[in-house]
Amino acid sequence: MPKKNSKSALQVVWFKRDLRIADHRPLSCAASRGPLLPLLVIEPELWQQPDMSARHYGFFSECAVELRAALAELGQPLIVRVGNVIDCLTAIQESDGIGGLWSHEETGNDWTYKRDLRVAEWCRQNGVTWTEHRHDGVIRNLKTRNGWAGRCDMLMAEPLTDAPPALAPLAGNTNLQVLPSASDLNLHDADPTQRQRGGRSLAQTSLTSFLETRGEHYRSEMSSPITAENACSRLSPYLAWGAISMREVAQTTWHRQREFKQIGGKPVSNWRATLVSYTGRLHWHCHFMQKMEEGPPREER
Repeated sequence: MPKKNSKSALQVVWFKRDLRIADHRPLSCAASRGPLLPLLVIEPELWQQPDMSARHYGFFSECAVELRAALAELGQPLIVRVGNVIDCLTAIQESDGIGGLWSHEETGNDWTYKRDLRVAEWCRQNGVTWTEHRHDGVIRNLKTRNGWAGRCDMLMAEPLTDAPPALAPLAGNTNLQVLPSASDLNLHDADPTQRQRGGRSLAQTSLTSFLETRGEHYRSEMSSPITAENACSRLSPYLAWGAISMREVAQTTWHRQREFKQIGGKPVSNWRATLVSYTGRLHWHCHFMQKMEEGPPREER
């Protein structure tokens, strides 16, 4: 099938583990090239994988609801579809034509790895260019770990990407479809009331409270289950689903480090130790994802 004119045909931004509009390069780049369809596909088969549950879906749904509201403020709400992502892309291609598919690179589980291979093949067969952007420290097709940490820091130091100022509404995509419930996806395990709630606003609140109050004794209190609940950043689920970007967390942490360096002296010694330790663990986050990127079969061994 011949390629569509990518500068005039529909640009599809596929949201996966990047449920935000801030520091979202695929969204910004796609918006500069033509009409944009922000797409979230709820894949029932993904949610039946052994590492998924109702509590995961509850958190994900809360992030998605806030994302939909943020996109609606720009002019075009999130389009939600339920099913196989290739079927969804095929329907869009047949009805509107796809000028380009945009997303962030994803390092997930074996299921998402194989799903992305199928999507890449669909794009080749249909003449659709799929552009993936990095959004963490993972480097694809890495031949050696030498210099990896420095390359990771370089990416984290790049300027944050602003959200598009506005998105033109799509006249033919008024069927937004509601998010299915956990029970709709046959997720019937418990979703505890005390779990963390999802959404970008809560991610920002957690980051701020950690860097301004809760994290002062992080280095000495992070290993105890009694103290870690309060002393740790509690950003893991927000990073996992992309409600906040790793780049934003790293740069905000570095800014806080510079503030304490200017203050100096014993009164801020705990904070300076905290932030040195925490930046190291941000590296660890990406380091172990890099291991899965380089060897997906590790999940099964």
